[in-house]
Amino acid sequence: MIEPFARDLAEHGRTPQRRKGILQLIGNALLVQQRVAGRVAIAEKPDVLWEKPELDRLYSRLEDEYELKERLDTLERKLAAVSETANALTDIIDTQRSLRLEIAVVVLILIEVAMGSFQLLAGRGH
Repeated sequence: MIEPFARDLAEHGRTPQRRKGILQLIGNALLVQQRVAGRVAIAEKPDVLWEKPELDRLYSRLEDEYELKERLDTLERKLAAVSETANALTDIIDTQRSLRLEIAVVVLILIEVAMGSFQLLAGRGH
């Protein structure tokens, strides 16, 4: 899901104009992060090992066999990438919003200057 946004950003230097799509992508990224983080407790040994220490050797063998630590490292790297992507997209949205706000302020200032100049010129004419 992230790849099309990244490709558009890389090729065109801007994000698609669909803010809703970007926000949905951020929401999906956060949901994935929460689901995976909630289910993964590989770094911690199960509670049953406290109650039955004789199972500790079995757990250690299973941990090695299924490469749980390596998988945890891989999963943490992927979650970090998802988090960084979500942060980058929110920063892009904030930047776009700030730019629009700055343009609106400049336009209002120009309108005020134009109105003030018109009033000065109209006042001198009489």
